[in-house]
Amino acid sequence: MTLTVQLYTMLSMAAMGLYIGAAIDTYGRFTRKRPSFNWLVACNDLLFWLVQALVVFYVLLQANNGEIRFYIFLALVCGYAAYQSLFRQLYQTLLEKLITFVIQTYRITIKLFMVLLINPIKYLLKVLYSLCMMVLSVCLTVILFLLRIIWRPTKWLLFLLYKWTRLNKQVNKMKPIFRKLKEFFQSMRKKKE
Repeated sequence: MTLTVQLYTMLSMAAMGLYIGAAIDTYGRFTRKRPSFNWLVACNDLLFWLVQALVVFYVLLQANNGEIRFYIFLALVCGYAAYQSLFRQLYQTLLEKLITFVIQTYRITIKLFMVLLINPIKYLLKVLYSLCMMVLSVCLTVILFLLRIIWRPTKWLLFLLYKWTRLNKQVNKMKPIFRKLKEFFQSMRKKKE
């Protein structure tokens, strides 16, 4: 391994130490701390560390074809220590500002979506509903008016037919029978009560 490759490997592993420190802080910010053991958190932690190991090994593979030496671990620790002492406060402040910015952008986007798309659609649907109800009520009023106009002459015609066919005499003969049936059913109802 040449001196240039070794220097490149040292610098890349120090940068990976910085990255791991930032990744740990980011992961800690987005995961909830639970006082007792939880399988989901344990699986998340295991997956997090597997991904970090794969990222570090990928960078090492690119830097020196994956040769592992003692100074590589030393460079990782130095990079992590540099992050903890020099960049941690700055990174956490920037992370919080970024999270706040993303949340505010999301809220503004949702409000704009509501104001520019959902509210006009709601208003348009209300207007369409009102128009439909107006059209239906006008149509119903016109239909009822036409039925009244048709019903009056029809009613008189039916009344005249009723008289000419002498159905009224037949109905008058049946009235006492209907009255007796009505009295019978009323007496039966009173007996049940």
